[in-house]
Amino acid sequence: MIGDPTELGRRVARRFIVRGVRPAVRDLAAQMGITIAERPAPPPAQPDLRSEYQQNPPCIILYRDTIDMLAGAVHANQRFDMMACDLDDVHIAHELFHHLESGERFGPLRNDEVEAAAHGFAQALLDLCFHPDELSGCDLGAGSG
Repeated sequence: MIGDPTELGRRVARRFIVRGVRPAVRDLAAQMGITIAERPAPPPAQPDLRSEYQQNPPCIILYRDTIDMLAGAVHANQRFDMMACDLDDVHIAHELFHHLESGERFGPLRNDEVEAAAHGFAQALLDLCFHPDELSGCDLGAGSG
């Protein structure tokens, strides 16, 4: 039993915060040898996918269409706490945890626990005042009008 996976992600994020200074996620990705790519749309089999991590070679892919739809939904839902952050950075931070998790075992984690840990990592690394899982709760239809 690993305990609270969200707290695990937060503990891992704190390794990268030095004297209260949080690294820029794009810089952190570059230091880890991870490229960041953007594609217009996710694969047809996963139309709601906003980002993903591919291990070989290490790459984080941001899907513009779905992230832009999310941005519209955040604005339409008047989530001012979410408007204050860079959605690309939230997704990059989330995927950075997947990179770390692929090279370092944090215990036997189920898929839902890995996702919870990745959310906790992003929240702590970026000092978000909301839990990243809340992004999935935004009504995407609200931003597409």
